[in-house]
Amino acid sequence: MNNQWLIIPEYEHLEESVALAREYGAAFEYNDFYLPAVYQSKSRVEELIKRYTGLDRDRSKDTMHGAFLDLAPSSQDSVLKKYSGEMMEQSMEIAKRLGVRGVVFHAGLVSGVENAPYIENWLNCMEELFDKFAQEYPGIGIYLENTVERVPDYHVELMKRIHKDTNQTHKIGLCLDYAHAALTTTDSEEWVKAFKPYIAHIHINDNDLKRDLHAVPGEGRIDFNGFKTLLEKYGIQVPILLELRGIEAQKKALEYMKQL
Repeated sequence: MNNQWLIIPEYEHLEESVALAREYGAAFEYNDFYLPAVYQSKSRVEELIKRYTGLDRDRSKDTMHGAFLDLAPSSQDSVLKKYSGEMMEQSMEIAKRLGVRGVVFHAGLVSGVENAPYIENWLNCMEELFDKFAQEYPGIGIYLENTVERVPDYHVELMKRIHKDTNQTHKIGLCLDYAHAALTTTDSEEWVKAFKPYIAHIHINDNDLKRDLHAVPGEGRIDFNGFKTLLEKYGIQVPILLELRGIEAQKKALEYMKQL
């Protein structure tokens, strides 16, 4: 596969991460800034930004994961909704300072709650929030990832609403987490087909089709030859994050995917 690969930099072993990224022509996806212990500490945020921007490498193809833990940007609790939006906007501000191309966010949907008023409120809130981010940070992509959702319908409906004005230019799209999709009863091809018009980014790792294990591709039960076939069938050529921790695991994953 000839996609642009991304890896998660290991902060305690940055020199090794930089070397691995250079060896495989990979970019970084920063996974520090979604942690409350980081984004609630101004000094820690500044420390990380200084270290990452001080590396001798191009960051224009990098991405980062935005804040999501326990956040609810569509909450009917006005205090929680406001705080969630502020923390997500802080992620966009950090992304701007890092000079990355995009930020990945979670939907914040409660698994299994699929009644119409709940979904409609979520759609309205997320459309408003993402439109705001797109106007304030026009050069940064905003990528909505599937997590515990059982079907692609809600993500796709949100994109249809956001993209309804064909004259509007922005970088709001979808991040397909193929491993998350494999944990649902919805066929993986349905996820790929549904996301295709809006897909801008992909996350992959392996699992046992039961639990979100973040295992090295080839060590679980996901069919990655089938994954490659689906990308080719639907003409999808977007950057792919190998969502794994550890230099050795990342190198094994890069080699495995390279040989497909």
